[in-house]
Amino acid sequence: MSYAPIPMVPGPVALHEDVIAVLGRDYGSGQVESDFLCLYDATSRSIGKLMGTKDDVVLMTGEGMLALWGALKSCLKPGDHVVSVGTGVFGDGIGEMAESFGCIVEKVSLPYDCSIRESDLAAVEEAIRRVKPVMLTAVHCETPSGTLNPIGLLGKLKKDLGVPLFYVDTVAGLGGAPVHMDEWNVDLMLGGSQKCLSCPPSMSMVGVSAAAWERMKEVNYQGYDAILPFRTVRTDGRCPYTPNWHGVAALYAGTQAIFKEGMDAAFARHEAVAAQCRAGLAELGIKLWTAPDAVNAPTVTAAMIPEGFTWPEWKEALRRHGLICTGSFGPMDGKVFRLGHMGTQAQPYLMEQALDAIAATLGK
Repeated sequence: MSYAPIPMVPGPVALHEDVIAVLGRDYGSGQVESDFLCLYDATSRSIGKLMGTKDDVVLMTGEGMLALWGALKSCLKPGDHVVSVGTGVFGDGIGEMAESFGCIVEKVSLPYDCSIRESDLAAVEEAIRRVKPVMLTAVHCETPSGTLNPIGLLGKLKKDLGVPLFYVDTVAGLGGAPVHMDEWNVDLMLGGSQKCLSCPPSMSMVGVSAAAWERMKEVNYQGYDAILPFRTVRTDGRCPYTPNWHGVAALYAGTQAIFKEGMDAAFARHEAVAAQCRAGLAELGIKLWTAPDAVNAPTVTAAMIPEGFTWPEWKEALRRHGLICTGSFGPMDGKVFRLGHMGTQAQPYLMEQALDAIAATLGK
Protein backbone atom coordinates (compact mmCIF):
# COMPACT_ATOMS: atom_id res chain seq x y z
CA MET A 1 0.00 0.00 0.00
CA SER A 2 1.31 3.46 -0.90
CA TYR A 3 1.74 6.25 1.60
CA ALA A 4 -0.69 8.35 -0.45
CA PRO A 5 -3.69 7.75 -2.73
CA ILE A 6 -1.84 9.42 -5.63
CA PRO A 7 1.91 9.51 -4.90
CA MET A 8 3.76 12.00 -7.11
CA VAL A 9 6.64 13.15 -4.90
CA PRO A 10 9.90 13.11 -6.93
CA GLY A 11 11.65 10.95 -4.36
CA PRO A 12 11.45 9.06 -2.18
CA VAL A 13 8.92 7.29 -4.35
CA ALA A 14 6.41 4.58 -3.50
CA LEU A 15 8.32 1.32 -3.00
CA HIS A 16 8.17 -1.49 -5.54
CA GLU A 17 6.38 -4.58 -4.23
CA ASP A 18 9.52 -6.70 -4.70
CA VAL A 19 11.48 -4.19 -2.65
CA ILE A 20 8.91 -4.33 0.13
CA ALA A 21 9.16 -8.12 0.14
CA VAL A 22 12.92 -8.22 0.70
CA LEU A 23 12.80 -5.52 3.36
CA GLY A 24 10.54 -7.74 5.46
CA ARG A 25 13.12 -10.50 5.77
CA ASP A 26 15.65 -11.13 8.51
CA TYR A 27 19.27 -11.24 7.38
CA GLY A 28 22.45 -12.17 9.15
CA SER A 29 25.52 -10.00 9.54
CA GLY A 30 27.01 -8.79 6.30
CA GLN A 31 30.37 -8.77 8.04
CA VAL A 32 30.49 -12.54 8.47
CA GLU A 33 28.16 -14.11 5.88
CA SER A 34 29.45 -14.89 2.39
CA ASP A 35 25.91 -14.56 1.04
CA PHE A 36 26.13 -10.83 1.58
CA LEU A 37 29.28 -10.51 -0.48
CA CYS A 38 27.62 -12.43 -3.31
CA LEU A 39 24.63 -10.09 -3.14
CA TYR A 40 26.85 -6.99 -3.00
CA ASP A 41 28.73 -8.18 -6.06
CA ALA A 42 25.54 -8.95 -8.01
CA THR A 43 23.99 -5.62 -7.05
CA SER A 44 27.12 -3.69 -7.96
CA ARG A 45 27.13 -5.33 -11.40
CA SER A 46 23.42 -4.61 -11.83
CA ILE A 47 23.90 -0.93 -11.08
CA GLY A 48 26.85 -0.92 -13.47
CA LYS A 49 24.55 -2.22 -16.19
CA LEU A 50 22.12 0.64 -15.55
CA MET A 51 25.01 3.12 -15.50
CA GLY A 52 26.41 1.80 -18.76
CA THR A 53 29.83 1.02 -17.35
CA LYS A 54 32.28 -1.83 -17.00
CA ASP A 55 34.07 0.10 -14.25
CA ASP A 56 33.68 -0.58 -10.54
CA VAL A 57 30.49 0.45 -8.75
CA VAL A 58 30.58 1.14 -5.01
CA LEU A 59 27.48 0.73 -2.81
CA MET A 60 27.38 2.94 0.29
CA THR A 61 24.92 3.18 3.18
CA GLY A 62 23.16 6.54 2.96
CA GLU A 63 20.94 8.35 0.48
CA GLY A 64 22.24 9.97 -2.69
CA MET A 65 23.83 13.05 -1.11
CA LEU A 66 26.37 10.76 0.56
CA ALA A 67 27.68 9.81 -2.87
CA LEU A 68 27.75 13.42 -4.04
CA TRP A 69 29.79 14.56 -1.04
CA GLY A 70 31.95 11.46 -0.89
CA ALA A 71 33.01 11.63 -4.53
CA LEU A 72 34.04 15.27 -4.19
CA LYS A 73 35.97 14.85 -0.97
CA SER A 74 37.59 11.63 -2.15
CA CYS A 75 39.03 13.26 -5.28
CA LEU A 76 39.65 16.91 -4.42
CA LYS A 77 42.00 18.80 -2.14
CA PRO A 78 41.84 22.44 -0.96
CA GLY A 79 43.13 24.68 -3.72
CA ASP A 80 42.12 22.34 -6.55
CA HIS A 81 40.35 23.97 -9.48
CA VAL A 82 36.88 22.78 -10.46
CA VAL A 83 34.58 23.83 -13.31
CA SER A 84 30.93 23.27 -12.38
CA VAL A 85 28.22 23.51 -15.02
CA GLY A 86 24.84 24.37 -13.53
CA THR A 87 21.36 24.52 -15.02
CA GLY A 88 19.69 24.35 -11.63
CA VAL A 89 19.94 24.14 -7.88
CA PHE A 90 21.95 20.93 -7.80
CA GLY A 91 24.33 21.82 -10.63
CA ASP A 92 25.36 25.07 -8.97
CA GLY A 93 25.12 23.41 -5.57
CA ILE A 94 27.86 20.93 -6.45
CA GLY A 95 30.19 23.86 -7.03
CA GLU A 96 29.24 25.29 -3.65
CA MET A 97 29.94 21.92 -2.03
CA ALA A 98 33.45 21.89 -3.50
CA GLU A 99 34.01 25.47 -2.36
CA SER A 100 33.04 24.53 1.18
CA PHE A 101 36.23 22.53 1.66
CA GLY A 102 38.59 24.90 -0.09
CA CYS A 103 38.39 24.20 -3.81
CA ILE A 104 38.52 27.06 -6.30
CA VAL A 105 35.37 26.75 -8.38
CA GLU A 106 34.63 28.33 -11.73
CA LYS A 107 30.85 28.22 -12.15
CA VAL A 108 29.29 28.15 -15.58
CA SER A 109 25.78 29.02 -14.41
CA LEU A 110 23.07 28.73 -17.06
CA PRO A 111 19.34 29.57 -16.89
CA TYR A 112 17.45 27.28 -14.53
CA ASP A 113 14.63 26.73 -17.02
CA CYS A 114 16.96 25.41 -19.72
CA SER A 115 19.06 22.38 -20.50
CA ILE A 116 22.68 22.65 -21.60
CA ARG A 117 22.68 23.69 -25.26
CA GLU A 118 25.41 23.31 -27.85
CA SER A 119 25.72 27.09 -27.81
CA ASP A 120 26.66 26.89 -24.11
CA LEU A 121 29.68 24.70 -24.76
CA ALA A 122 31.89 27.63 -25.74
CA ALA A 123 31.58 29.08 -22.23
CA VAL A 124 32.41 25.70 -20.70
CA GLU A 125 35.39 25.26 -23.02
CA GLU A 126 36.68 28.75 -22.20
CA ALA A 127 36.47 28.06 -18.47
CA ILE A 128 38.28 24.73 -18.83
CA ARG A 129 41.08 26.20 -20.93
CA ARG A 130 41.50 29.13 -18.54
CA VAL A 131 41.53 27.38 -15.15
CA LYS A 132 42.73 23.88 -16.16
CA PRO A 133 40.53 22.12 -13.60
CA VAL A 134 41.08 18.81 -11.87
CA MET A 135 37.36 18.12 -12.23
CA LEU A 136 34.36 19.04 -14.38
CA THR A 137 30.95 18.59 -12.71
CA ALA A 138 27.37 18.47 -13.99
CA VAL A 139 23.90 17.10 -13.25
CA HIS A 140 22.09 14.74 -15.59
CA CYS A 141 18.52 15.36 -14.36
CA GLU A 142 17.86 18.63 -12.53
CA THR A 143 14.96 17.58 -10.34
CA PRO A 144 13.99 21.06 -9.06
CA SER A 145 13.82 22.36 -12.65
CA GLY A 146 12.45 19.28 -14.41
CA THR A 147 15.17 19.29 -17.06
CA LEU A 148 17.54 16.73 -18.58
CA ASN A 149 21.07 17.60 -19.68
CA PRO A 150 23.01 16.15 -22.66
CA ILE A 151 25.93 14.86 -20.62
CA GLY A 152 27.58 13.35 -23.68
CA LEU A 153 28.36 16.84 -25.02
CA LEU A 154 30.26 17.72 -21.86
CA GLY A 155 31.94 14.32 -21.86
CA LYS A 156 33.37 14.99 -25.31
CA LEU A 157 34.75 18.32 -24.10
CA LYS A 158 36.24 16.59 -21.07
CA LYS A 159 38.07 14.11 -23.28
CA ASP A 160 39.13 16.59 -25.96
CA LEU A 161 40.49 19.10 -23.44
CA GLY A 162 42.11 16.56 -21.15
CA VAL A 163 40.18 17.25 -17.94
CA PRO A 164 41.33 14.57 -15.47
CA LEU A 165 37.92 13.84 -13.91
CA PHE A 166 34.26 14.21 -14.94
CA TYR A 167 31.72 14.01 -12.09
CA VAL A 168 28.01 13.53 -12.92
CA ASP A 169 24.99 13.40 -10.61
CA THR A 170 22.51 10.90 -12.07
CA VAL A 171 20.43 10.46 -8.90
CA ALA A 172 17.12 11.45 -10.51
CA GLY A 173 17.67 9.78 -13.88
CA LEU A 174 19.33 6.44 -13.19
CA GLY A 175 16.82 3.70 -13.98
CA GLY A 176 14.37 6.11 -15.62
CA ALA A 177 16.46 7.40 -18.51
CA PRO A 178 19.44 6.03 -20.43
CA VAL A 179 22.86 6.88 -18.99
CA HIS A 180 26.19 5.89 -20.50
CA MET A 181 29.06 6.35 -18.08
CA ASP A 182 31.75 4.88 -20.31
CA GLU A 183 30.49 6.36 -23.57
CA TRP A 184 30.15 9.81 -21.96
CA ASN A 185 33.69 9.70 -20.50
CA VAL A 186 32.37 9.98 -16.94
CA ASP A 187 34.76 9.15 -14.10
CA LEU A 188 32.38 9.49 -11.16
CA MET A 189 28.71 8.66 -11.72
CA LEU A 190 26.52 9.19 -8.66
CA GLY A 191 23.20 7.52 -7.94
CA GLY A 192 20.65 7.13 -5.17
CA SER A 193 18.21 4.38 -4.30
CA GLN A 194 15.12 6.46 -3.59
CA LYS A 195 14.02 7.64 -7.02
CA CYS A 196 13.73 5.57 -10.22
CA LEU A 197 14.90 2.40 -8.45
CA SER A 198 11.84 2.56 -6.15
CA CYS A 199 13.77 1.80 -2.96
CA PRO A 200 13.99 3.55 0.42
CA PRO A 201 16.50 6.42 0.75
CA SER A 202 19.07 4.06 2.22
CA MET A 203 21.78 3.52 -0.41
CA SER A 204 24.00 5.55 -2.69
CA MET A 205 26.00 4.25 -5.62
CA VAL A 206 29.20 5.50 -7.23
CA GLY A 207 30.57 4.37 -10.57
CA VAL A 208 34.34 4.84 -10.38
CA SER A 209 36.77 4.92 -13.31
CA ALA A 210 40.37 3.80 -13.12
CA ALA A 211 41.49 7.44 -13.24
CA ALA A 212 39.22 8.28 -10.31
CA TRP A 213 40.66 5.41 -8.24
CA GLU A 214 44.17 6.71 -8.88
CA ARG A 215 43.17 10.20 -7.83
CA MET A 216 41.55 8.83 -4.66
CA LYS A 217 44.77 7.08 -3.72
CA GLU A 218 46.60 10.39 -4.08
CA VAL A 219 44.07 12.37 -2.01
CA ASN A 220 43.63 9.55 0.54
CA TYR A 221 40.47 10.96 2.14
CA GLN A 222 39.28 8.68 4.97
CA GLY A 223 35.95 10.08 6.25
CA TYR A 224 32.73 8.09 6.60
CA ASP A 225 31.76 9.10 3.07
CA ALA A 226 35.15 8.15 1.63
CA ILE A 227 34.96 5.94 -1.44
CA LEU A 228 38.52 4.61 -1.46
CA PRO A 229 37.96 2.13 1.43
CA PHE A 230 35.33 0.38 -0.72
CA ARG A 231 37.75 -0.43 -3.51
CA THR A 232 38.46 -3.97 -2.30
CA VAL A 233 35.04 -4.96 -0.91
CA ARG A 234 34.30 -7.30 -3.81
CA THR A 235 37.71 -9.00 -3.58
CA ASP A 236 38.43 -9.26 0.14
CA GLY A 237 34.87 -9.32 1.48
CA ARG A 238 35.35 -6.57 4.06
CA CYS A 239 33.31 -3.37 4.18
CA PRO A 240 34.79 -0.30 5.91
CA TYR A 241 31.76 -0.20 8.25
CA THR A 242 28.72 -2.33 9.02
CA PRO A 243 27.00 -3.01 5.68
CA ASN A 244 23.29 -2.49 5.14
CA TRP A 245 22.14 -5.92 3.98
CA HIS A 246 18.51 -4.79 3.77
CA GLY A 247 19.51 -1.77 1.72
CA VAL A 248 21.58 -3.80 -0.73
CA ALA A 249 18.84 -6.42 -1.02
CA ALA A 250 16.30 -3.69 -1.77
CA LEU A 251 18.60 -2.18 -4.36
CA TYR A 252 19.08 -5.55 -6.03
CA ALA A 253 15.31 -6.11 -6.11
CA GLY A 254 14.81 -2.67 -7.63
CA THR A 255 17.30 -3.32 -10.41
CA GLN A 256 15.88 -6.76 -11.17
CA ALA A 257 12.40 -5.28 -11.53
CA ILE A 258 13.77 -2.96 -14.21
CA PHE A 259 15.60 -5.79 -15.98
CA LYS A 260 12.47 -7.97 -15.88
CA GLU A 261 10.51 -5.22 -17.59
CA GLY A 262 13.42 -4.48 -19.91
CA MET A 263 15.54 -1.34 -19.69
CA ASP A 264 14.29 0.08 -22.99
CA ALA A 265 10.69 -0.63 -21.99
CA ALA A 266 11.20 1.06 -18.62
CA PHE A 267 12.71 4.13 -20.27
CA ALA A 268 9.85 4.24 -22.80
CA ARG A 269 7.31 4.00 -19.96
CA HIS A 270 8.88 7.01 -18.24
CA GLU A 271 8.87 9.02 -21.48
CA ALA A 272 5.24 8.13 -22.20
CA VAL A 273 3.99 9.11 -18.74
CA ALA A 274 6.02 12.33 -18.86
CA ALA A 275 4.40 13.22 -22.19
CA GLN A 276 0.99 12.36 -20.73
CA CYS A 277 1.73 14.68 -17.83
CA ARG A 278 2.79 17.63 -19.97
CA ALA A 279 -0.15 17.24 -22.35
CA GLY A 280 -2.62 16.97 -19.49
CA LEU A 281 -1.27 20.06 -17.75
CA ALA A 282 -1.49 22.02 -21.00
CA GLU A 283 -5.15 21.02 -21.39
CA LEU A 284 -5.77 22.35 -17.89
CA GLY A 285 -4.09 25.66 -18.71
CA ILE A 286 -1.08 25.05 -16.47
CA LYS A 287 2.23 26.23 -17.87
CA LEU A 288 5.53 24.42 -17.53
CA TRP A 289 8.47 26.05 -15.78
CA THR A 290 10.82 24.87 -18.52
CA ALA A 291 11.70 26.95 -21.57
CA PRO A 292 10.36 25.82 -24.97
CA ASP A 293 13.79 24.60 -26.08
CA ALA A 294 14.58 22.73 -22.85
CA VAL A 295 14.79 18.95 -22.74
CA ASN A 296 12.07 17.98 -20.28
CA ALA A 297 13.01 15.20 -17.89
CA PRO A 298 11.19 11.88 -18.29
CA THR A 299 11.16 11.44 -14.51
CA VAL A 300 9.82 14.73 -13.15
CA THR A 301 7.78 17.67 -14.42
CA ALA A 302 8.12 21.20 -13.06
CA ALA A 303 5.01 23.33 -13.61
CA MET A 304 3.88 26.79 -12.56
CA ILE A 305 1.56 27.09 -9.58
CA PRO A 306 -1.75 28.46 -10.92
CA GLU A 307 -2.59 32.10 -10.31
CA GLY A 308 -4.61 32.68 -7.19
CA PHE A 309 -2.77 30.05 -5.15
CA THR A 310 0.23 30.25 -2.90
CA TRP A 311 2.29 27.07 -2.74
CA PRO A 312 0.94 26.09 0.72
CA GLU A 313 -2.63 26.66 -0.52
CA TRP A 314 -2.05 24.70 -3.73
CA LYS A 315 -0.32 21.85 -1.91
CA GLU A 316 -3.13 21.44 0.61
CA ALA A 317 -5.85 21.75 -2.03
CA LEU A 318 -4.24 18.96 -4.07
CA ARG A 319 -3.80 16.86 -0.95
CA ARG A 320 -7.54 17.09 -0.26
CA HIS A 321 -8.03 15.39 -3.63
CA GLY A 322 -5.48 12.69 -2.80
CA LEU A 323 -2.51 14.04 -4.77
CA ILE A 324 0.78 14.38 -2.92
CA CYS A 325 3.47 16.35 -4.75
CA THR A 326 6.19 18.86 -3.91
CA GLY A 327 7.24 22.43 -4.51
CA SER A 328 10.71 23.45 -5.63
CA PHE A 329 13.80 25.34 -4.47
CA GLY A 330 15.90 28.40 -5.22
CA PRO A 331 14.37 30.77 -7.79
CA MET A 332 11.50 28.28 -8.30
CA ASP A 333 10.50 28.36 -4.63
CA GLY A 334 6.87 29.43 -4.30
CA LYS A 335 6.40 29.46 -8.08
CA VAL A 336 6.74 25.83 -9.13
CA PHE A 337 5.19 22.51 -8.16
CA ARG A 338 6.62 19.19 -9.27
CA LEU A 339 5.14 15.85 -10.22
CA GLY A 340 7.49 12.91 -9.79
CA HIS A 341 6.62 10.31 -12.42
CA MET A 342 9.58 8.07 -11.67
CA GLY A 343 9.99 4.43 -10.74
CA THR A 344 6.72 2.90 -9.55
CA GLN A 345 5.02 6.28 -10.01
CA ALA A 346 5.60 6.34 -13.77
CA GLN A 347 2.27 4.67 -14.51
CA PRO A 348 -0.42 5.96 -16.90
CA TYR A 349 -3.25 5.24 -14.46
CA LEU A 350 -1.51 7.18 -11.69
CA MET A 351 -0.86 10.14 -13.96
CA GLU A 352 -4.51 10.09 -15.05
CA GLN A 353 -5.51 10.20 -11.38
CA ALA A 354 -3.05 13.02 -10.73
CA LEU A 355 -4.40 15.09 -13.60
CA ASP A 356 -7.97 14.42 -12.47
CA ALA A 357 -7.04 15.65 -8.98
CA ILE A 358 -5.54 18.83 -10.43
CA ALA A 359 -8.63 19.38 -12.57
CA ALA A 360 -10.90 18.90 -9.55
CA THR A 361 -8.81 21.35 -7.55
CA LEU A 362 -9.23 23.92 -10.32
CA GLY A 363 -12.95 23.19 -10.54
CA LYS A 364 -12.70 21.82 -14.07
